[in-house]
Amino acid sequence: MRLSRLLILLLLLLLPCIALADTTITLTFAGDVTLGGEEWLEPAPESFASLYEKNGPEYFLGNFAEFFAEDDLTVINLEGVLSDADLRPVQSGKKGSYFFKGKTEYVNVLTSASVEAASIANNHIYDYGEKGLRDTIATLEGAGIEWFGTRDRHTTDTERFFFFEKDGVTICLLSLYWDDYLQGNQEGCGAFLADEIKRIKDSGEAAAVIAILHGGQEYGRHATKPQQVFTKMAFGAGADLVICHHAHVVLGMDVIGNRSAFYSLGNFCFGGNRLTYQKKGSKVQDAAPALIVRAELTFDDEGKYKGQQMTLYPVQTTSIDRPADSTEDQVNDYQPKFITGPLGAHVLHLLQWDTNWNSTAKKHRTNDPENKALRDFIISKEEELVVMESSEGMFSLTLPYLPAEAE
Repeated sequence: MRLSRLLILLLLLLLPCIALADTTITLTFAGDVTLGGEEWLEPAPESFASLYEKNGPEYFLGNFAEFFAEDDLTVINLEGVLSDADLRPVQSGKKGSYFFKGKTEYVNVLTSASVEAASIANNHIYDYGEKGLRDTIATLEGAGIEWFGTRDRHTTDTERFFFFEKDGVTICLLSLYWDDYLQGNQEGCGAFLADEIKRIKDSGEAAAVIAILHGGQEYGRHATKPQQVFTKMAFGAGADLVICHHAHVVLGMDVIGNRSAFYSLGNFCFGGNRLTYQKKGSKVQDAAPALIVRAELTFDDEGKYKGQQMTLYPVQTTSIDRPADSTEDQVNDYQPKFITGPLGAHVLHLLQWDTNWNSTAKKHRTNDPENKALRDFIISKEEELVVMESSEGMFSLTLPYLPAEAE
């Protein structure tokens, strides 16, 4: 009996010395998602609506259902309105405008593939006014999908930060559409978000903050200065990861202070495009290549942010391939898939082309040695893929681990 008590006492004395395991939270980020499209196209056999009617919700993201189910949280940018009401676009008749809307049942595309959260801060969430916005929010909430987004300084019931919790660790996700940033306005949304990120981190309300921006140049080749301004603001205030949408194409990335920024993931399941590749005069719009980012954030046994590791997955927004030497249009069947080989190499090429970019004309990117090494690493993987015979299958590129504090 005396020996048993002694052993118990020794164990109790040793407990403070036993290190608890780190907590890892895995988040997956995909690009722009439009469930539906322009209403006048609904009757067309190739429309999102027609394919939904024919194949059901599982058809669209079926290639990713198991993959998304593996993580703790899958996040997309929902670009468009979900409503069954008879609504009219808020800017009907405006030349060059697109208005995206889908039935509320289309939310089943997301739930059938384990998509759990959606940013709604973008230039299409207000296509059908306040009613369209509120119907979209109600649809997401009814399906159990978290939503978040900020416009006017987080002051109405249609604005929200999202606090995700796992194993006692909380991560805050927030998003903003660039037009609402109000650059230079000390009372604007940008200043508000900077203050909020700092407050959330300093107070311990969340151990990590992920800032998402909907901004950039559509079909551009490089990150824009506004994207750089937002990224600098977010990291300066204490954010740990920046994700950008809106360009419809894959752009580059930066590592700043051991935090990762991705300037565009491209489209994902985008009902607004009947074609993913098309020539318009002398210009080419190629929205087929896309990128998925899986982020593993680690926290110590006290819940303090410890570091991050990113794994990149090249994907294509349609399952219909276009031969590399073809100039024909590429049809969008709204069924994204994983890719490897030459198609995957092209995604990595777009990524590295805009990573560590600097020129005399655009001095907002610098020749940082860390980012140059990152770009060289991506190029080496691109060279491995481009010589493969087939692009069918999955490829993943895991980037070096980034501890919270640079060594």
